[in-house]
Amino acid sequence: MSGPQKTDIFADIFPKVVQTIRSASALAAQDVNFYKSIDADLGKDMDNSSKSLLQITNRLLSSIGEDGSSIKYGQEEITGEASWKKISSSLDILYENIENAFDEQQQQKGKARTTEEKPMVHLEDGTSDSSAPNNRNDGKRIPKPQVQFRVPVDNSESHPFKPMITTKPHGLKTYEESTALINPAPTYEESIELVDPPYYAHPYEFEIDNQPYPEEILIHSEPIPSKDWVSTSATWVETVDDLNKMIDNLRDSTEIAVDLEHHDYRTYYGIVCLMQISNRDQDWIVDTLKLRNDLEPLNEIFTNPNIVKIFHGAFMDIIWLQRDLGLYIVSLFDTYHASKALGFPKFSLAYLLETFANFKTSKKYQLADWRIRPLSTPMLAYARSDTHFLLNIYDQLRNKLIDGGEEKLRKVLHDSRQVAKRRFEYTKYRPLSNNGNGKVSCPIMANNPAEPYSSIMVQYNLPIHRKPIVEVLYNWRDAIAKTEDESVRYVMPNQLLVDLSNLEDNVTTERILNASRFVSEHVRLNVKELAQLLETTIKRTAQNDWDLVDKWNEDPSSENINEIADNTTVLELINHNDQLLESKSDSSLLKAGSKLFTSIYEGAKSLISVECEPDSMTIIKHNFGDEYNERLKNAWKEMSSIHDEVKINLGNPIESEDEKDEVAEQVQEKKVESVSGSKTGSATLFADKNEFDPNEVITLRKKNFNQRNNTKKAIQSDEKAFDYANADKMLLEPTNSRDRKRENNKKRKPKFDPYSKESDGPQPSKRGKHMTVGKSSTFKDRRR
Repeated sequence: MSGPQKTDIFADIFPKVVQTIRSASALAAQDVNFYKSIDADLGKDMDNSSKSLLQITNRLLSSIGEDGSSIKYGQEEITGEASWKKISSSLDILYENIENAFDEQQQQKGKARTTEEKPMVHLEDGTSDSSAPNNRNDGKRIPKPQVQFRVPVDNSESHPFKPMITTKPHGLKTYEESTALINPAPTYEESIELVDPPYYAHPYEFEIDNQPYPEEILIHSEPIPSKDWVSTSATWVETVDDLNKMIDNLRDSTEIAVDLEHHDYRTYYGIVCLMQISNRDQDWIVDTLKLRNDLEPLNEIFTNPNIVKIFHGAFMDIIWLQRDLGLYIVSLFDTYHASKALGFPKFSLAYLLETFANFKTSKKYQLADWRIRPLSTPMLAYARSDTHFLLNIYDQLRNKLIDGGEEKLRKVLHDSRQVAKRRFEYTKYRPLSNNGNGKVSCPIMANNPAEPYSSIMVQYNLPIHRKPIVEVLYNWRDAIAKTEDESVRYVMPNQLLVDLSNLEDNVTTERILNASRFVSEHVRLNVKELAQLLETTIKRTAQNDWDLVDKWNEDPSSENINEIADNTTVLELINHNDQLLESKSDSSLLKAGSKLFTSIYEGAKSLISVECEPDSMTIIKHNFGDEYNERLKNAWKEMSSIHDEVKINLGNPIESEDEKDEVAEQVQEKKVESVSGSKTGSATLFADKNEFDPNEVITLRKKNFNQRNNTKKAIQSDEKAFDYANADKMLLEPTNSRDRKRENNKKRKPKFDPYSKESDGPQPSKRGKHMTVGKSSTFKDRRR
């Protein structure tokens, strides 16, 4: 007798389980209680099945506890559908735990883990060993640390930003040469001369370009593991003595990792609140608020080309270091650019920590207020994690770059150098040319420096007539922020600025306070000043609108001549003179008149052009209005006298007084107003009716308004008269089959098309056009 057969789970059991689940789902979709009420036997069978399922569920749930005890459900739990929900919820939790256990088991099998690989470490592990006390701010308002700075923050922008260093260690150029004020030479972009404001250059730009990296950075070596996260802690540095001890320990390092924590909500430029530094043996956290004006000795380490400084995403760290602390970086290695060169799916530091250091950080502290003192233990742990594992990550990335070819590593070092050469500059001294693109960072990096508020108008789709109000509010906000050293979004958020700019006339304090759901403290304190400012701006805008309307409605015959009309008039007159020259080529007098007028036109045309003097290389645009008008008046005067003389002397001598009177009448009829718009200045033009009419200076082709009527008359005259003699034939039936077929087609009704427009039902009335919000003040005043 053969032994028991082995059961295949997927071949024998799994299909039956699937079918059972499908049947149960189909049954659950029905009204079970209804079927139980109409069939007693069915109801008894279903109750027995429910008891069996309850026993199986209790046995399954009893396996959750280690001692076999767990939640047990009684008979009352199966009386209704609502009671079963508690049981199904417990089962769902159990199934989810089983699924997670399966996933973890599969990951352990599919992942070839080495004996040296460490398990995932989390940010909260080992935080109790931190050297700083664990206190929180509890939501209280923090006193501004800027008040305690030894050197006050200067927001005036009265001069270019000057480097804060007093000495220059490890320099290839002298301190005096590197910190001299530079007056840039003019540059030309698209034939436009641009002169950048004066500035102080980056004092270590030459050293960054010319100091070589250490040779060790080009050698593939075994990565050095980081110190244990749980058993080590960071050293808090807040005194000058602590700073000097740290610098002594860093002198023997060949690589250090650096990171910063920044705050920019309660200050105009922003302030560096914390600096983290790590070498292979130790971590330091520097209080840059207390040591803000004492950190210049760190340049001895940061500018040493033999010590590689590892940052992640140093794009703004370089700016903050020189702006607040007077520190510069030579021999930078940016792991962000290394991640891009290696083609990683993500370039964040959190991804590098999880992938290469098996460390899980938290994002909840990225936007924390780092001005808090003392810092909480989790915040200290988060700050420390940014540099603790970075040196080991640098080792692994460097090896991958070397394995990928020298070009990748060379590209990363080049990009890192470009980041290290970035410099800070005040917005007022932002370079105008493209030379500073990517190298200079300003507090306000607007695409349009002349109108930095234009980005708000585009973002919130504000109408153009609101531009003066937005500009006034923007400038007021910026002035308050600079004076009180606050960020512009703290003084007046953009949404609040937009709400205030949409206020109509008769602005009051109540309307300002009710304009938005959130009104900032500065707006509440200065509400009277803002109301007066907005009311004045709205009235001035309305007056400017009406001035513009009046300018548009000016008499075109005024002395302000339109340039296009002038050029067109002169051109037509010259063309007319050329036609007369062709027909009367023997008249030397007319030739002289045409030559005179042509020279006047060329002289006037030259005034329109823009000339460039090669000696001064400056652009000069002539004001040709007055001169051009004067020349045109003289031209009309000369042409009038020449034409009268030509008219009299072209072979038709005037002998009698009657002929003279007739010529005078013709001349009087052809008089037109001067192009200059003077009502008294007129000139006798040409006698032919088809000649040029100065009243049509814009229209180069004369319109014949009677042409359409003449055409209709011509068509009517060409039509044949009706033949009344043969009129009776039109009433007879068509004789041939073709005519009969044509007649039948005319009588046949068109087929019904259900999809045609005619088959649609009655159409609703059209919706009235909605007036666009934000009409100009001119429109509203006109309605009144």
